[in-house]
Amino acid sequence: MSHPDFPNDFNMADYFVFANIAAGRGEKPAILFDGGTISYRTVADNVMRVAQKLVGDGLLPEQRVLLCMQDCPEFAYAWFGAIKAGGVASQINPLLTEDDYEYYLNYVRPQFVFLDAQSLPEFEKALKTTRHCGRSLGQDNVIVAGRGGSGHQSFDEWHAAAPKPGAEPWPTRKDDPAVWLFTSGTTGQSKGAVHTHTHFPFNTEVYAKAFIGMRESDLTISVSRLFFGYATGTNLMFPFAVGAATALFREAPTPELLFTLIERHKPTVLTSVPTFINKMLQTPEAQRRDISSLRFMWSAGEALPRELHERWERAFGVPIIDGIGSAESFHIYISNRPGDVRPGSLGRLVPGYEAKLVDDDGNPVAIGDVGTLWVRGDSAALYYHSAYEKSKEHLRGGWIVSGDKFREDADGYWHYEGRGDDLLKSGGIYVSPLEVENCLIQHEAVRECCVIGRKDEHGLEKPLAVIVLRAGFAASPALEAEITAFAKARLARYKAPHWVHFVATKLPRNDRDKVDRKQLRAVHA
Repeated sequence: MSHPDFPNDFNMADYFVFANIAAGRGEKPAILFDGGTISYRTVADNVMRVAQKLVGDGLLPEQRVLLCMQDCPEFAYAWFGAIKAGGVASQINPLLTEDDYEYYLNYVRPQFVFLDAQSLPEFEKALKTTRHCGRSLGQDNVIVAGRGGSGHQSFDEWHAAAPKPGAEPWPTRKDDPAVWLFTSGTTGQSKGAVHTHTHFPFNTEVYAKAFIGMRESDLTISVSRLFFGYATGTNLMFPFAVGAATALFREAPTPELLFTLIERHKPTVLTSVPTFINKMLQTPEAQRRDISSLRFMWSAGEALPRELHERWERAFGVPIIDGIGSAESFHIYISNRPGDVRPGSLGRLVPGYEAKLVDDDGNPVAIGDVGTLWVRGDSAALYYHSAYEKSKEHLRGGWIVSGDKFREDADGYWHYEGRGDDLLKSGGIYVSPLEVENCLIQHEAVRECCVIGRKDEHGLEKPLAVIVLRAGFAASPALEAEITAFAKARLARYKAPHWVHFVATKLPRNDRDKVDRKQLRAVHA
């Protein structure tokens, strides 16, 4: 197993940002934003200024700095600046509600908060109940990007003020905590997976550089937002690690906007998710748009149906690099790769990681059989903050016990079967919802769908399909029967939906944009 070597005195901001200055890339473009270009030297200067300002304003070693920001240069300055300062950075969705923000404030207990002006109205309500952000000391350490207001400091004014003399970053070591990445919260409230300064560089070395082949000539752009660790990697850390550039934009992604930005900037790498891939394909005039600059597109965050993968290939010919990672591993550990893409699979295990599949008793399963995934590598989280039982269950001596169900085929490709708590048992036999969903999405009327379990009148669990229809189709008993027959003709009969429910607009999603199966079960099961 590959083990990149990192010195004991180490700060990951040096690896991702300041190494570009040492390598002579100071004048090279690092960020494209709002019609302008920002060089690596400007990024490095702004990161160091944030670090010095934080320490001068009282940030102590390993104390938390919370980011709640849109995708913009200030996100990069604040995130890397907090890490360079010797603090611990954590980032959350800037489009949440008062209750969510109250939870995160009381869970993270940040000493400083970097906040987007768009989030201020909801965040302000939550701030009234917190003792954190310096408030217990009579301070206000909330820094607002875009504008100040409500008594908070604006990022521009705070950043422009000279740092206090001698306010140098706290020294850090490779095993010091540096970042919390939040779990998706599919089984409860989100928890912070604690990572050290070397976890992200390790994955960058073995995955982004060695396995995927990121290049200095690359330009990245992303549908997923930077608060999501998936995009923090692919659209910020990975390009910075090789001296490439990233194109950032604040606006909510839409297919039309993405097509326009791709045609304007000519990126080589796109980060996306299956739901958005489907939306791009359904956009009128989609095939008239020019995305030929892309050499590949990442897909992660949720399962990519084979039918969708093949439809994208036929339409655009841009390879999809589908893979799986987690907040616990920082990033992707099983993946397809350029030149080795097998639709329907998640690809191969990334060298540098180990994985095994076990049954319910902890015994290894045979090749081709479904088992629970255990994975380990030197980017595995230390623990979940303030969640001892959860840490014992999922983080075991370097192994991440994911709860995901996989099978490995004879050629060494890995296939995702769903989370253990999502599997159904119909007719006494386990059924993967993903298999049923991959079948249903091939029907011409189905725009998106989710399959969950529901008990029938005898208390036996059967598959229930919740379906959003494409434009031009209307819900009816006849269409329900047609879709059920379509599934029965392609699947074992016990796997076909026992019920079909049509919903009018879209499926519910969590703040990581994954389908919220828990909410669907509460409504439909």
